[in-house]
Amino acid sequence: MAEVLKGNLSQLPLLDILKVLSSSGKSGRLELEQGNKGGEIYLQDGSLVHAAAGSQVGEGAVYSLIGWQEGDLRFYPEAESPEETISLTTEQMLLEAGRRAEQWEDIKKIVPSTEIVFSLSPSGSTNTVSLKPQEWQVLAQVDGRRSVLEIAELLDMDEFEAARMTYSLVTAGLLREEVSPNINQQELMGDEFFERLTEEFTEIMGPLAPVIIDDEISMLGETRKTFPRSKAAELVERISLEIQDEGDRTQFQSTMLEVLRG
Repeated sequence: MAEVLKGNLSQLPLLDILKVLSSSGKSGRLELEQGNKGGEIYLQDGSLVHAAAGSQVGEGAVYSLIGWQEGDLRFYPEAESPEETISLTTEQMLLEAGRRAEQWEDIKKIVPSTEIVFSLSPSGSTNTVSLKPQEWQVLAQVDGRRSVLEIAELLDMDEFEAARMTYSLVTAGLLREEVSPNINQQELMGDEFFERLTEEFTEIMGPLAPVIIDDEISMLGETRKTFPRSKAAELVERISLEIQDEGDRTQFQSTMLEVLRG
């Protein structure tokens, strides 16, 4: 099968390529490679019909691939799609992709690469911060060792969403870039953290609170005496999911976030 188009995403943004292929009514398979990662997008008479990238398929895969800043691409004409996983119109897809591309320009000012590692910032805004569930999920995985990309893969989240959440957390003063990540560093949480955690959680959940906390610590494969700081935010996130009232959960998260930063 003849190759009619090839290039690099740093020179030919995927969004621009899709617009050209769509407007000219092309059919075929667009293959993309970035290191050991790959993805593909199928078009039929100019319409996006199927996409796959890692574990993602359909619209999510398209948005994930459009977020790639680098990578090689090749287009094979007339290749038939093995299935149809995209339900939105191509016009809708390209409009949403364009909106994300604009957001990327702002995000890249703070998260220029998804290979960057962030850690919890002990300073920043002193205002009460209320985080959305997805932001908490990202924050819970930030440990000064994992990159934004690794967190995205861990949460099965596309790179754009992970970078966008990281951008929000940095601008809120909750995260800072880790200049020299130390993968061997294992700072432990002290008794004061667990005393405060138990106090705040017991106020909401009652006498069962210490049992729930110990169960979650055990589920993370740790003990109170050997609990690493890198897992503290994840522990708070797991425990907060036990709180049914949204207001209480938000207040608990905000309080413990300040404890973590302190």
